[in-house]
Amino acid sequence: MSKKMFCRLAVLMAEKDPQLSQRQLAKETGLDITTINRLFTNNFSRVDVGTVEVLCNYFAREVGDLFEMRNPEDIPQRKTRKRSNSEVEAA
Repeated sequence: MSKKMFCRLAVLMAEKDPQLSQRQLAKETGLDITTINRLFTNNFSRVDVGTVEVLCNYFAREVGDLFEMRNPEDIPQRKTRKRSNSEVEAA
């Protein structure tokens, strides 16, 4: 079985600040929220070099700290919480 790329973005976010949201990360880095969400949930097929550079610089980490190779069955499937209509209207 071949290994797949796993993004440790959720881990790095929690280590930096347990309260750091994807939206806040997007605001602070200038990256698109969709890009961050795809990396956070490991639902991506390619990553732009500029995106990797921004995230590595933001977290003061190396590429190997952001990505690693894992067996597919060892990759957790994260889901983002769906917001209620009142939360969406307030945002």
